[in-house]
Amino acid sequence: MKKIVLTSLCYLAWLFSHLQAQQLDHQAILLLDRMSDLLGELTSFQFHVFTAQDEWIENKGLTKTFRSHEVYMVGPDKMHIRTESKQGQLGIWHQGDLLLFYNLTTNQYGFIETPENIPDAIDFVNQEYDIEFPAADFFYPAFADDLIETHQIISYMGLVQLDGKDAHHIIAYGEETNVQIWFSNDTFTLPLRYVIHDLKSPQFLQFEGIFSNWKLNPDLPNALFDFTVPETATRMHMLSKSSTYSNEN
Repeated sequence: MKKIVLTSLCYLAWLFSHLQAQQLDHQAILLLDRMSDLLGELTSFQFHVFTAQDEWIENKGLTKTFRSHEVYMVGPDKMHIRTESKQGQLGIWHQGDLLLFYNLTTNQYGFIETPENIPDAIDFVNQEYDIEFPAADFFYPAFADDLIETHQIISYMGLVQLDGKDAHHIIAYGEETNVQIWFSNDTFTLPLRYVIHDLKSPQFLQFEGIFSNWKLNPDLPNALFDFTVPETATRMHMLSKSSTYSNEN
C-alpha cells in the first residue's frame, strides 16, 4: 500500500511540474478544441489545400516543392484526394478497408488494406509506408491534446489580417517543431493556413499549407470514392516496413 501511495505522489509531483513548465494560453486551447469539435461533428466536407514543402538535395541545397490537393471526405470511412504537382498527378481513394493509389502520369496503381476509420487508416499508412496526407493532423479528434503533449508553449497571438479577412493566430513551440496556425474569425473557426518549422533538421525545414474552398456537409456521391483501375495500368507493389523487417530477419 505504501509503495502505491509513494508512486502516486511521485506521479502527481511530476504532473504538477510538467504543467508548470508548460505555458498554455487558455484562448488558444479553446480555439483548437472548437475547430476539432466542429470538424468531428461534420458528416462530410471538402476543401482545397496548397502545400509547400522544403527539401534538402545534396550538392544543390534547399529547394521547395509545391503541391495542390483537392480533398473530399465522408465519415467515417470514405476519402478521395486528387494531387497535382511538378511530378504529375496522383489520385487516392479510400472506402471501407482499402486504400488505392493511382498515378495518372505514369499509369501505375497500388493498394493497401487498412483500418476502416479514416484517421486510423491515415495513421497506419503513415507508420507502415511513410506516406503523408495533406493537412491530416487537423482531422484527428485529439488534435489539441496532441499539440499540448508535444509543445511546451502554446500562445494566442490575436487577430491578424489574412487575405483581407480577420484570422486568429496561434503559435505552438516545442523541442522538435514550431507550429503556426491561422483560423477563420467566424462561427466555424476553420483552419486557413499553417506553417511548421522542423527544429530537428540542420536546414530548419519549413512546411506550409493554405486552405480554401471549404464546403461543409456537401452531398458527395458514392461514385466519387470508387475507382476502377484502367486495364492498361501496371501495378506497384506496396512494401510495408513490417514486411521489410520480417524479410531481413
